[in-house]
Amino acid sequence: MLMDQITALSSQCDEDERELVERMILSAADYVRAVIHMRTIAINYAGRTGEELRTLVEQSDHDRTTFHNALISYVDIVNRICVSHSMPPIYTGSSIRREYGDFAYALITEIYEKR
Repeated sequence: MLMDQITALSSQCDEDERELVERMILSAADYVRAVIHMRTIAINYAGRTGEELRTLVEQSDHDRTTFHNALISYVDIVNRICVSHSMPPIYTGSSIRREYGDFAYALITEIYEKR
């Protein structure tokens, strides 16, 4: 599972690398939260139109994109850390953005299920 692999990696890392691993996990949570927030706006403001809705959607989409970009950066950094420690990469998907998002969901789901 992902957390087993992350735990094994962290045991080989120095403090700075562990912080980057933690940021990857937190960026996954931020991205999942941003996706949920966008969906909530769609549900709660379904009948609304105009500037208020446009502003909410634009801000939410901007936030989601920012969190997605951070997630991708941290995942790629952690994969480079894996290589530097002769360990398999944490993320094995392609460079397709949606696959990074799926990885975030899988990681956060695993953490939640093991609470």
